[in-house]
Amino acid sequence: MQQTLESKDEGTLELRDTYSSLQQEVEIKTKKLKKLFAKLQAVKSDIQDLQEEHVRERQELEQTQDELMRELKLKVLIIDNFIPPEEKTKIIQRAEFDEERDQWMLRLLAKSEGPQQMAKRPVSAVGNRRPVTDYAKMAAQMGGNPRYKAENVLQVELDMPNRTTRDYEGPSVAPRVQAALDAALQDEDDLDLEIQPSVFANRNKGKVKKEKAKEKKPKVKKSAGGNSELYPTARGLIAK
Repeated sequence: MQQTLESKDEGTLELRDTYSSLQQEVEIKTKKLKKLFAKLQAVKSDIQDLQEEHVRERQELEQTQDELMRELKLKVLIIDNFIPPEEKTKIIQRAEFDEERDQWMLRLLAKSEGPQQMAKRPVSAVGNRRPVTDYAKMAAQMGGNPRYKAENVLQVELDMPNRTTRDYEGPSVAPRVQAALDAALQDEDDLDLEIQPSVFANRNKGKVKKEKAKEKKPKVKKSAGGNSELYPTARGLIAK
């Protein structure tokens, strides 16, 4: 639009211009020609820049397309070789393209108006992590085959460490000493004693005789004249 307006303005100016001489007309038209040539060169440079940018963008798009095609082929190959055809058909039927998000979405399997609830646990899985048949339960109880066990598959015995202590052994004792110790440590039977009056009478007589003998012994007295004490003579020794 700007270029068309500029061209119209230039046309009206040319109609209004009047030249006094032929030389003046040549100079004015020469200036206009140089100006148009400069515009032409500028337009050519812009066109060249746009072409180069277009070529660069086209190369980037081609590279992106090649990468996407390579990734698509890889995924198609994986789907064809590892996913059953029934599952593939189900996914294709559920796939929808969301224009607002600009991506593919999967429809819900079932739409429920009320709050969603988890499915009840199957009766065969009560007390277990997964459903187990009656035959597998019986086989797990009867034998030790790990095929029918969901947990505790391997029963490992305790690995006892090596003993680092030893039992106490008493000191060695001679047989005679050991026999004497055993005899001393044995419990003795109770002794029954019968007391007779004649025994006490004999004891009293002995005490009376000892007291009389003590009274008959002579008493030793100190000499009146000297300070030296009298000592008894030693018995069974040689006199000096």
